[in-house]
Amino acid sequence: MEFSPRIQAALEQGRAVVAVESTLLTHGLSYPHALDLVLEIEHHIRAGGAEPALVALSEGKLIVGLERAEQERLAKAEGNVKLTTADLGAAMVRGYSGGTTAATTAWAAHKAGIRVALAGGLGGVHRDVGDTWDISGDLTIMGSTPVIMACGGIKTFLDIGKSLEALETLGVPVWSYKNERFPGYFVHDSDYPALRVDNGEEIAAMAAAHWGLGLRTGIVLGASIPHASAFDKDEIEAVIKRALDGAKGFSGGKGVTPHIIRAIESFTEGRSAAANRALIVEAACAAAETAAALARQAASCARSGNMQC
Repeated sequence: MEFSPRIQAALEQGRAVVAVESTLLTHGLSYPHALDLVLEIEHHIRAGGAEPALVALSEGKLIVGLERAEQERLAKAEGNVKLTTADLGAAMVRGYSGGTTAATTAWAAHKAGIRVALAGGLGGVHRDVGDTWDISGDLTIMGSTPVIMACGGIKTFLDIGKSLEALETLGVPVWSYKNERFPGYFVHDSDYPALRVDNGEEIAAMAAAHWGLGLRTGIVLGASIPHASAFDKDEIEAVIKRALDGAKGFSGGKGVTPHIIRAIESFTEGRSAAANRALIVEAACAAAETAAALARQAASCARSGNMQC
């Protein structure tokens, strides 16, 4: 694991840092739109008082804090791999480059001492799980890695209810930013209630209490897409069913998920890409506010001499 000088300095000085998944750059929008999205995310994280640290694999090296020139090279490159934690060791030995999923980003953040990570949407239980047993590794990582994962919710084309049940089974707290319901990803509200949190200070205090008890799970922090950018529930559900029908024959979440995302973008004539951008920006703002509050909390503990608070 290598750190950019910018992120190394931020961590040494106790400043707020947000780890950012890089599949946004490598397996989302086409170039230059993917790069523009990452730069916009970084802008909002900095505006919220934190340093963005894009996590990616570059020629076999795991980088925390990929800088602009490296981001552009990765965004333009062909053959980037999508990296789950199961892929990471082999990809490093073989000198691959690619983007980290939410799970890999959370794992890397924890190893780096970063307590907040950002993903567009969390993976979860697929709708056809009874036939495929397709369950994202994002859930198991959140069950064992003490990092706050800010996101736009569980991806809409997954089974949100089953995914939330799986997180409950794993002992993962699920909180919703300024909303009594868990986000619906492309839809502002899902059908499922969640514990509402209203600001970074409250999130930091609750996270400190959770981890202070010796609990080692992560925490999912959902941020809802703004109403102006959200889809109507019935409209997006009809689109998702078309996309899922067209995805039959693809095996495994790594293969099927990008296909579904591209199909939804095609069927909505690009509107889903704009919605995706809006929900990620919302999650980025929540992540930055949370990271800044955690940094203030840590500094206050250090000043008081209470290293366990």
